Amino acid sequence: MILKVLGTQSPISNDPHNCPGFLITEGKYKLMLDCGSGSHRLMKFPTDLENLYIGITHLHEDHYSDIGCIQYGAFSNHNLKRIQIPINILLPATPIDKYNKIVNEKDSFAEYNVINEEKHLKIGDMNVSFCKTDHPIETYAVKVNSGNKTIVYTSDTSFSAKDRIVKFSQGADLLICESSLLKEHGFPEISSHLTAEQAGIIAKEANVKGLMLTHFWPEELPEKYVKEAKRIFLNVVAAMENQTIDIPIIKEIDKDMR
Repeated sequence: MILKVLGTQSPISNDPHNCPGFLITEGKYKLMLDCGSGSHRLMKFPTDLENLYIGITHLHEDHYSDIGCIQYGAFSNHNLKRIQIPINILLPATPIDKYNKIVNEKDSFAEYNVINEEKHLKIGDMNVSFCKTDHPIETYAVKVNSGNKTIVYTSDTSFSAKDRIVKFSQGADLLICESSLLKEHGFPEISSHLTAEQAGIIAKEANVKGLMLTHFWPEELPEKYVKEAKRIFLNVVAAMENQTIDIPIIKEIDKDMR
């Protein structure tokens, strides 16, 4: 599996950063995890529309605001006979108004599937499953497994879901974990997002091989998140736009991902 980082920042994007997005490629199939503002800029069109699945983890705008551009891009490229297979959009069923707006878009060349904890998908050689997190709206972590390779993306979550996420992520090659907050600012242990330290705790308890932090506040340097997480878990880096990683990663994750 090849992972490409499309976006790392929230709640807004500012150059050179985009809101959350990750693209996993395995063979001819592609799975985009979230499509926040600006994330589609780093995709290759129309090539990346072929055999493309988009998993929207939850319907907060910073995680899906580019979906309309991608839908219209698929619609236009299909009309130009550049793509023949509709993109497949996976998303939670709530909030219902946002769900309906996406699935009822007329200028779109797409199929739609609702995600939940019972849903298990086969996308080429990739097995995809979901784990509900604790967040103000319906939100899912995503596990992508192919052979002996596993990536887990937490999406947004409270530390109150720690035990579920640890179990879901156990032994993963790479845990992509949100770390919106820094402990130094005095946030309570339980809020709607994780601190970098809490991301490190989850990575350590899940015995993952590598931790990639994401979902950074625009005014903070990613290095501060890495420093905080490393007090708990050493094999950690900050996600960076346009970064490409071959999974499974070797142990020297720091050396290869600087």
